Amino acid sequence: MASSSSIADRLVGTWTVVAFCLTIDGLPPIAPMGEGAQGYASWGADGWMSFLVEAADRQPYDRPEPDGGTDAQTIAAARSFLAYAGRYTVDEANGQIRTTLRHCLIPNWVGDVHLRTVRFAGDDALELTSDPFPTPAGPGRFALAFARRPATAI
Repeated sequence: MASSSSIADRLVGTWTVVAFCLTIDGLPPIAPMGEGAQGYASWGADGWMSFLVEAADRQPYDRPEPDGGTDAQTIAAARSFLAYAGRYTVDEANGQIRTTLRHCLIPNWVGDVHLRTVRFAGDDALELTSDPFPTPAGPGRFALAFARRPATAI
């Protein structure tokens, strides 16, 4: 894919999470899901996207059923996983993706708009940075790094 293509064209596909961190001015970067977080983001040509990230050390429930965990295990599972999906648009002039969340593990985020600044490093590396948002320690930004996932035959 030519690096002169539009952001929208270059974005389409599935990307593997390489790094997920929170930066706050004056503090070392924080890994919200711990070191080795894993996940994917997919952007479709139809304007829909999905994202999920999980901690590397998620623990299984006591029983292998969807409701097989204790309350503490269920809380730990939810806190070690984030997923959302929704419609996205690309602002080519400003190098940004705007996603309106339609579904989200965090119910309060449904309807929210996530604005991410886009930077490509070649054809197979993508970095997204959020606009600043308030944290108790000062303004924070999420930074995500992705590697393009090669297409596989079905």
